[in-house]
Amino acid sequence: MIPKWPYHRRVVDTELDELLGDLAAVTLEGAKAVGKTATATQRAATIYELDRDGVRELISADLDRVLSSPPPVLLDEWQRLPAIWDAVRRAVDEDPSSGRFLLTGSASPASPQTHSGAGRIVRLRMRPLSLVERDVATPTVSLARLLAGGRPVVDGSSGVRLERYVEEIVASGFPVSDCSETGAAGAYAAIHRRNTVGLRTLRPMSGKSRSTIRVKYPSSCARRARSPSSRIPGNPEATISST
Repeated sequence: MIPKWPYHRRVVDTELDELLGDLAAVTLEGAKAVGKTATATQRAATIYELDRDGVRELISADLDRVLSSPPPVLLDEWQRLPAIWDAVRRAVDEDPSSGRFLLTGSASPASPQTHSGAGRIVRLRMRPLSLVERDVATPTVSLARLLAGGRPVVDGSSGVRLERYVEEIVASGFPVSDCSETGAAGAYAAIHRRNTVGLRTLRPMSGKSRSTIRVKYPSSCARRARSPSSRIPGNPEATISST
């Protein structure tokens, strides 16, 4: 399903844009509900939702339709139609122009008859929301600048305390876009609506003192929606194929 919420740029967006600028096909991989479709949709000109029966049957009968569609072409949940993987690989062999295909899914080719895609389809891993993406912390040191040979000042402090870290770990970092209790998003939302209090006693290594961490889950899924990072988008300019 294509999301319809305003989009908040993720850390992976910059890397994905760089890859699409040089490569013909990129597959965005990660756990279910991590936001792959939302991120890929931002840069797609044509979208095929292969978890829809009608769309899957249409493409299965005419794989060339995908190859001739305006790029970038997003093949969402591509694993529902494994033949599309090899079709994209062959298309890249014939025309390696950059930014042609985006694939999203929660699986990698497992069939021995399916080519790995090495050299044609590049994998990019997407992970749950970082503390920065949740608007919990502001980074003060740039790893990219350090790796580029720069000499930025390595300094800074954080106002995030242990209690908040525990809360964010429990929250999981998965975007929740729907408060209904259906599907994966609903399952996560239900967890946050329990309005329970968890107590955990931590003993420092010195063993001299103890501290109790209290984590409270709000009574609605508004907590996960407090950050624009948790709102998942759609791309109004994309063409969504349907029957």
